[in-house]
Amino acid sequence: MDLVELSRPLVNEKPDCLAPSMHIGLLVSQNFFTASAGAIGDAFRLANLAEVHRGEGAPYRLTVLSEEGGIVTSSCGISIVTEQLRRYSVSDFHALFVACRDASVVTEPNNRLYSWITRQGAVASLRITQGSKLALVYKNASRLAVPVFLFDDNPATSRTSGAAPAELALSQVERDLGPRIARKVAMDLQTNTLKHTRPREGDAKSLTTTNKVRESARWIQENYSKPISIAQAAESAAMSKRNFRRRFKQEFGMTPLEYLLRTRFDVVRTMLSSTNIPVGKIARRCGMGDGNRLGRLFKERYGMSPTEFRAQRHLSL
Repeated sequence: MDLVELSRPLVNEKPDCLAPSMHIGLLVSQNFFTASAGAIGDAFRLANLAEVHRGEGAPYRLTVLSEEGGIVTSSCGISIVTEQLRRYSVSDFHALFVACRDASVVTEPNNRLYSWITRQGAVASLRITQGSKLALVYKNASRLAVPVFLFDDNPATSRTSGAAPAELALSQVERDLGPRIARKVAMDLQTNTLKHTRPREGDAKSLTTTNKVRESARWIQENYSKPISIAQAAESAAMSKRNFRRRFKQEFGMTPLEYLLRTRFDVVRTMLSSTNIPVGKIARRCGMGDGNRLGRLFKERYGMSPTEFRAQRHLSL
């Protein structure tokens, strides 16, 4: 979908209808994966359309958020305007969807999202439950819980675990509007996907190669923390190294090695920005060797040390 459209409130334009009553939050960060965020927006947009066609008012409005607010650019270069997260509290939303690449760090006390959720003192604890949902335990047991969904912000075409972003959104639609509307939205989502992905006649061979390359990118994303090689990545795509490098660059605009490094540095920067984990430990978690090697490579790429980057990010809070 059009991410510029996604950043606008999902409201019904008919003047005689009530304003949307359920506020959905979507939290993204720099280099977010367009398709994942778009799937969330599409699901609630289609739910609005389904209700309007029934003669009802559009029930949802969507606010796209980021930690800093302002312009956020996706992995494919699309820029959208976001609201600053700290302008809101959890209770401002009917449901909140969070794009993340490492859900486990969200429950660490030093994480920014954790701090934001607990800052008002209403939440006693939180943990990740099955289905990538945060379980918020409120100090006041009578307080209405706001569902917080974590979805994998990973530029891969297939998934091995956890619920897809659209599935998480559909589960919320079903709770709010019932199974009939949820089924209609699911069918509409599937129809839209088929329209955009149906190959032209004669493109089957090219599509198969493209899928192999994208599958290899998913494999790199899943194994970035391990000492992997380009030969292994090529093997995961069942291609020769030479052909793999050529086709990968055609698909992603960069070599497989650069893709691996970018993936690792994305995680490194996220951990530096949102946690106080020591640099050496971050290096080991991200497949970057030790702290000295990470420091050298980080400074070559960003012109500053990991420690300086962390201090700069924390000062901006």
